[in-house]
Amino acid sequence: MANKISPIFHVVVSTAGRFDMLEMCLDAIYADATYPISIAVVDDATKKEEKLRYKHLFEYQKEKDVHNNVVSFTSLRNETQAGFGASYNRGARQSKTPYLTILNDDVVIDRGYFDGVMKVMQDKTIGIVGARLLFPAVSTSKHRPAGKIQHVGVPLDIRGNAVHPMIGWSADNPKTMISREALAVTGALLTIRGDIFRSLGGFDPIYGLGYWEDLDLCLKVRQKGGRIWFESSIGGTHNANSTTEKNPNAFGNQFQQNAMTFRARWASTGLLVFDSWSY
Repeated sequence: MANKISPIFHVVVSTAGRFDMLEMCLDAIYADATYPISIAVVDDATKKEEKLRYKHLFEYQKEKDVHNNVVSFTSLRNETQAGFGASYNRGARQSKTPYLTILNDDVVIDRGYFDGVMKVMQDKTIGIVGARLLFPAVSTSKHRPAGKIQHVGVPLDIRGNAVHPMIGWSADNPKTMISREALAVTGALLTIRGDIFRSLGGFDPIYGLGYWEDLDLCLKVRQKGGRIWFESSIGGTHNANSTTEKNPNAFGNQFQQNAMTFRARWASTGLLVFDSWSY
């Protein structure tokens, strides 16, 4: 415990074993905690022997809390793999904060993230805010071109597939810097109003281990009249698919199964709109 001030943000981070990235992820949260926050790290059934070397990541690190604003730190463990939605729901369950931040362990937020979210959320019509994400500048993977765009919102293409437009574009391209309403934003990093998340019951467990539950959540918010906002002035770096690289069989056939579930649920609602702006 750090202090007794009520937190404004509750940040949930789930990890499936990329402890090297989890450390960078948590360091960035501590560094940007200019508002009182609480942190919950959910260990999704990682190997206990491997975790031992990173024990410090599952405890409050006072020396890193430079603003003395981390109100509480909680560590939870799933003994069997629960996946994305269930892990984040568990980490968020006890939170009563105004804002809930969902954060992958392979994302490092930029300084000013929480301040930027607070400014955006002054517009009461916005239910979820997403951020501009880049691939890490040190990336050597052809699938993650160094310093290029990874996320600027998630629209649908003309075939009804959810896509990442402008992926691989230069980060200084003006089109990637336009803040705008979006169909959806990635669950790798988003902040949602806490009361909305709680009223919806969190992520839908129908999506199992993962994929599409973040889009489903965004459309549920839109269905209730909330807006999904992509804010280009806040951001981070995303080492996308790093967990899948370490555990290639972790999600099985979930992507295609969940895509069919998602389309069956939303196809007749009129909310699946092709977004021509992004192309």
